[in-house]
Amino acid sequence: MSTPKVFISYSHDSQEHKKWVLDLATRLRNSGVDAIIDQWELRPGDDLPYFMETHLADS
Repeated sequence: MSTPKVFISYSHDSQEHKKWVLDLATRLRNSGVDAIIDQWELRPGDDLPYFMETHLADS
């Protein structure tokens, strides 16, 4: 059986919301789900639209 995978797309309304998403993704990873979020994958200068399109297409 393959590892479940989830791509989390969210609004960056506030730092509180951003932290909530990070906590959710961390809980998912700790539960055996391959959670993908921008906070772990993107660095300054990376192509955000490409990141989003690629992971949405893989979902």
